[in-house]
Amino acid sequence: MKKLKKILPIFAAMALLSSGMFMSCSDSDSDGGNEATTETTKEPESEAEKSDDENKDSEDTEEYNDVTGEKTSTVTADSDENADIQILMCGDSIMRTYSAADGDETGWGQVLQFYFDTGVYVNNTLSNGGRSSKSFYYEDGRWNKIKEILEERKNAGKKSYVFINFGHNDQKYSGNGSTFMNYATFAKENPDGWADVTYTKESNVIASYDPSTSPDNGTYKDFLQKYIDETKALGGTPVIFSPFVRCYSSNGVISDKGAHILSEAYKDESAPRGDYPAAAKEVAEENSVAYVDLTALSKTYVESALAQGKEKFVYWPNDTTHVSTLGALKIAEMAVNGLKSQIPELASHMITPEARIMVRNNTIDFGRIYPSNESVKSFKVSAFNASSGKITITAPKGYTVSDSESGTFAKTLEIETTADYFGTEVYVKFLPTEVAEYNYNLQVTHSSITPDFGNSPVGSLSGNILLIALTGAGKQKAEGGQDYTVTWPMIDSSKAVVYTASVDPEGVVSPSVATISSGLTESTAKADAVNKKYHTRFYSNLAAGWPGEKSEDLYIQFALPAGSNNVVVNQISMELASSGTGNMKWDVLYSTNDDFSSPVTIIQGGMGTAIDQDGATSAKANDVLTEVKSDADMGMSIAGKTLYVRVYPYMKSADTKGSSRQIMVGDVKITGIVQ
Repeated sequence: MKKLKKILPIFAAMALLSSGMFMSCSDSDSDGGNEATTETTKEPESEAEKSDDENKDSEDTEEYNDVTGEKTSTVTADSDENADIQILMCGDSIMRTYSAADGDETGWGQVLQFYFDTGVYVNNTLSNGGRSSKSFYYEDGRWNKIKEILEERKNAGKKSYVFINFGHNDQKYSGNGSTFMNYATFAKENPDGWADVTYTKESNVIASYDPSTSPDNGTYKDFLQKYIDETKALGGTPVIFSPFVRCYSSNGVISDKGAHILSEAYKDESAPRGDYPAAAKEVAEENSVAYVDLTALSKTYVESALAQGKEKFVYWPNDTTHVSTLGALKIAEMAVNGLKSQIPELASHMITPEARIMVRNNTIDFGRIYPSNESVKSFKVSAFNASSGKITITAPKGYTVSDSESGTFAKTLEIETTADYFGTEVYVKFLPTEVAEYNYNLQVTHSSITPDFGNSPVGSLSGNILLIALTGAGKQKAEGGQDYTVTWPMIDSSKAVVYTASVDPEGVVSPSVATISSGLTESTAKADAVNKKYHTRFYSNLAAGWPGEKSEDLYIQFALPAGSNNVVVNQISMELASSGTGNMKWDVLYSTNDDFSSPVTIIQGGMGTAIDQDGATSAKANDVLTEVKSDADMGMSIAGKTLYVRVYPYMKSADTKGSSRQIMVGDVKITGIVQ
């Protein structure tokens, strides 16, 4: 069995995922039934006992022993860069390696090493998101780097395989043609006329692109042919994979478009893009190279998930393309199973990965609610290669769990893992009975497997018990006083940036002028793409551009001093958008400490949402305002203190294009009462 080794822990909390944040495939006729698991909730013997049990949740500590764990890290397979066989991965975001800061989003190249012993080294350092068969070929530091490695290994007498997996970004569309020039291809046949059209080159996408000599009208099949020819010329062995399906479905069946068969032309193109899996198969057969039809294999797999209503465990939340750790492990499994009979040399090094139980969250924050009220949030647990056994979820003081948001909640939930088990969405109910803090650990165990967090940010582990930190508080209701609303619009009627706030009614409180950190620079205002509402934009002026995680050098701060008044804050809200990119993220936090220590998170890893041209919700919005809010009634007194609110913008992945990637900010509001 493959051994796991720990890599450097990344101490970043995962975005808090509530039950309403997950989007499944569009399958209007699927009822999501036919559960493949037997899930049971331990219940009190009678309704009276049930009621008594729930009322005593925050008082009865004997039935739950809270433990403190050690930080655990993401895991990676043992590998040896000097192995006699190296697999060089060439692909897009479905293949690339993600950091733990990206949450549970994972690429199949990232987990492929789990399927090979140390006689094979999987090199996944060059695959990356957004690449097509065309852009990967021309972009400096991608294909030319692969060729350098191939030549070095050929001269050293070592074996190399090149795994080629493109298709998603070859299908990109842009009305101005620049995306076609840089990324897009037709599958097999290019309509007449494309080669004669001149487009504006995006110089920052392809560093060595010469339209006078490059095959602007090259097809997907043409570029796969180039990879095959050049790999063979340098002593390597090419392997072709068709693309993993998108989760576009009807009545539980993946559509042709989801299976990368584009039979309708885009509005200003003279022909449909065509059948990409068929093109991949043809070029592989014509060159007698190994081919794995990941499209067909993944179609069967995803449709089985759809039949059980479990597709949300395969794909990343609010996404119909990118996959979770479970999805990546399954793609890698399809790949190696498809190669076993075709490449005996690799088959002799293939192994079966260890079974895994994976939990997506390491922290859930319920905020502050009044005693005897309740709040329900959820997390997902999934399994890979775990064909038997039982997952046990144990709730701490003040909390109960269930496998249904409207079901019976109890202190313990047990879930059977069978051969066809995908996962379970576990609902956690917070029901405080007093004004107090309820900060405890929820425990996740399995009868034979130690659970982990997949590729999610690190959490805590105590022996074989995985811990999810639950935070919440019962709060005292604030009664009586003068209502107030403080607003930083961030823009005036002439679309100029303003940092001062308005107060309604005037004079009740005196907010400070908004400030920005030295790493940010204000930019021009821009209208929201949906509501046509203008907001101010900011960009990173750091030499390195935008980081791929929250940075203390990049923030916008809003402050509300309470002075000697008893100022109560009930809600913090604002409108944010990603501008010039679909990959801007943001953390919003607040603190009552002047050094912004011990902040409370309103949202972590937030991104915009938009409707794409197919009517599907996308997690990668561009210029679409997204409202961010704290709890509807925080009831937090800041008497004698100052409330500081900060927005920390950053990118999903580090990006050097600081000035062209911007965050749009406006209508920052604090509401409450002064007693």
